[in-house]
Order: sequence, then C-alpha cells, then structure tokens
Amino acid sequence: MNGTIAVSIAVLIGLMVISGCVSGPNGQVSPTMTMIQPEEQPHYTIGIDADYPPFTFRDSAGNLTGFDIDSARWIAEHNGFDVEFVAVPWDTIIPALQSGDIDMIYSGMTITPQRLQEVDFTIPYYTVNTSIAVRSGSSFTLQDLYAGRLRLGTQSGAADVTWVENNLVKTGKMPAANLILYPDLPTLTEALVRGDIDASLADGPSQKRLIAGKPLVIMGEIPTEDQYAIAIRKTDPELLATMNDGLRQLMADSYWKQLLQNYGLGQ
Repeated sequence: MNGTIAVSIAVLIGLMVISGCVSGPNGQVSPTMTMIQPEEQPHYTIGIDADYPPFTFRDSAGNLTGFDIDSARWIAEHNGFDVEFVAVPWDTIIPALQSGDIDMIYSGMTITPQRLQEVDFTIPYYTVNTSIAVRSGSSFTLQDLYAGRLRLGTQSGAADVTWVENNLVKTGKMPAANLILYPDLPTLTEALVRGDIDASLADGPSQKRLIAGKPLVIMGEIPTEDQYAIAIRKTDPELLATMNDGLRQLMADSYWKQLLQNYGLGQ
C-alpha cells in the first residue's frame, strides 16, 4: 500500500468516526457506541434561620433539622431535585435571596405586604400567632403591652417588628427606643431572662420551645394569624410553580400529619 492510499483510508476512517460510524468486519458500516451520561438533578440552596425551632434548628449533634427541613427534603425527593441548607442571618436573608446566594427561603417566613414587594411566596403552609413571654412572677399584663408601657424585644427582621411599629410606636403609645432588636431568638430569650427587656415577642411555637426550662412564661398571644410560606425570587417563576406543586403533594400525603405530630404543630 503506497502512502497516498494509506492517508486516504485514514482520512475516511476519521470521517466515519466523526460522523458516528466505523466499518464492520465485512465492510458494513455500524454506529459507534456512545456513553450516555446520566442527567444531573437540579440543585437548590435553601436559606434558613438555624435557631428557629421547631421549624429550622440544629439538633444536639449540630445537624440541621426541623419541620421545614424535613418538608423540603420530602418535596425534593418526590420532585427530582437536590437541596442543601445554609444558615443566613434573618435580617439579611431576603438580600441573600435576591443576590442569588440562595435559591429560596424555607424557614417559617411570614407573608407580609412589604415582603411581597421584594419576593414571591408560595401557597401558605402554616399559620401562627405572636406570643408574649415575660419572666415568671411578673405582674405585667396584656393591657400593659397594648398601652405601650413595656420594653419589648423581638428578632431583627421579623414580622413582629412591623406589628410593634404600626400598633405601638407610630400610634404614639410607646417610644421607639423601647423596641429592642436581637439577631436571633436564643439571644432574645436570654435578654428576657436577664431583665434587659420586659417582654419578648415571637411566633408561638418557637417561643414555647425556647422558654422551656427557663424562668419564663407565656403571658398571652396577639391574634396576628401570620401565614408561613416559601419565598422565591420574582425572576424564578418555574421554581415557584415547582414548590407550590410540592407543597400541595406533601399536604395531601399522610406524611404531612406525621410531620405535624413529630414537631408538636397540630392545628
């Protein structure tokens, strides 16, 4: 075989391989075998408050757990995507969503008019009232609260901040300086134990968990009927639809009642 013929055959074989074919043993052309890579599942990062029991918190081993975390994992498993959870300071969690650092907020976030201007919300999945905790033996009453006579503490970025501002500060019943903000609920609770504030405002299920075993009691509730939902970027309607479908599936499944029972959230 001379050099010219050898080069021509090599070029022809190369073209066959490129086109997905090679010559068989009897000269027939057969397709090449192509390795098909499995398609990767979508992956979403969920921003949470890591100190918000029973919805999102760390267990005794430091692992993230809670009602919302178990719910998110169920939705992910039944809808073909992966999730990871990232603890974010609550007063910066919406900016983290808007900047793309996280893909959603799934951590007991209340739907409010102000937040609706910044993010989209799924259908609501749980309703809570605001509870007021005071030190054991305190003589404070709900009337003192509504009259603006108490030094109040709440979590920075929480919906309770807006309630106090609208109902007590802007109405002139309470000086703005009497509202003290804390970065998380454990810090808020310890401030109440020390006497830095007269009462703490937080959503009922979480406050009940946090004051257990401490010299604190629930004085009463404000019937706010706050609704929790998952927050999604306004530019991500497909993910919003996915999580809405996932919530509907979950709440129609028997696992939903089991979750509510596991975390003491029966309504």
